[in-house]
Amino acid sequence: MQASSRSRLAITAVAVLAGIAVALAAPGSTSAQGPAGDRVPVNVMVVQTSNTKGEVDPRALELHEKLRKQLRYRSMRVIQEQRVDLQMNQVGTVDLPDGRKVRMRPLHKGAKGVLMAVDVQGAVKLDARARNHHKVVIGAGEYQNGNLAVSIEPDYE
Repeated sequence: MQASSRSRLAITAVAVLAGIAVALAAPGSTSAQGPAGDRVPVNVMVVQTSNTKGEVDPRALELHEKLRKQLRYRSMRVIQEQRVDLQMNQVGTVDLPDGRKVRMRPLHKGAKGVLMAVDVQGAVKLDARARNHHKVVIGAGEYQNGNLAVSIEPDYE
């Protein structure tokens, strides 16, 4: 084999290996997502509570049971539900109906649950720890003759 043929073969081999490496690192590939232990799926529910006579949305019954002894309201409706699948230290964003945003970032996952940094734009910034399948509820300010609340619930295996 001539030197130029060997050089072309070596360059081709390097190009193929580089292509494989790029494909493995591409978004959506298993290796780019990290191990399952780094995943923190979060169920987010945005509700509006109001003093206007009404009902509690059946989708929010569990949340209502948690809040009814702590807050005064006569009705609760679910405005949106969203599942945000995050990695550790990855910021996830949920848009509120009034144009503001809720940003959340899991900082640590352990036996006592997930520690998350949460920023409700224009309302509150805090670090909150939630056990798996337990809700943390954050007030998000006034909205259409009532108040918004955001429920964040880690839902991992």
